[in-house]
Amino acid sequence: MKNINEMVPFVEEQEFFIMPQVRIIGKEYRGKQDDDYNPIPDFWKEVLKDGFPPELGKLPCVIPDSMVGWTGNSYIAGIMCPADTPVPEGFDFRDLPASYVAKGEYGDDVHDVVRKLTSKGFITCYTELGWNAELYFNAEMENPPKKDSMPFWRWLVPCVKVDEM
Repeated sequence: MKNINEMVPFVEEQEFFIMPQVRIIGKEYRGKQDDDYNPIPDFWKEVLKDGFPPELGKLPCVIPDSMVGWTGNSYIAGIMCPADTPVPEGFDFRDLPASYVAKGEYGDDVHDVVRKLTSKGFITCYTELGWNAELYFNAEMENPPKKDSMPFWRWLVPCVKVDEM
């Protein structure tokens, strides 16, 4: 089992990693979504309108050269930092506990996520931990993500090993 900082861009098979306690630091979306309009692509454009935020570029990043779209009780476009990393003024954060994390292309079908995890001896603990995240490597971020034009979503999903329950 690899540590999360060993993730490699563009290798799109499902992999499981050990994630230490981390802090997501970025800009939080505070608006509303509905079935007719997904504001997240426009939010990414706003976050990246002047390029990668220089304040985030100065912080240590757990997954090198990457950004995450963290989804929990809100949405944060940012980076995954070591726990207790100081938060720059004007940015938001969420602290996440240590866990196993699955990285993979799952599409939008939650049943696909569950099937792929259970076939490898894991189950999702999203409901217990209350988060998941889209992973983007910086090389992919020249244009903000547009869900409707992407052939996949690369997710980070917290999970537990079935034999450790």
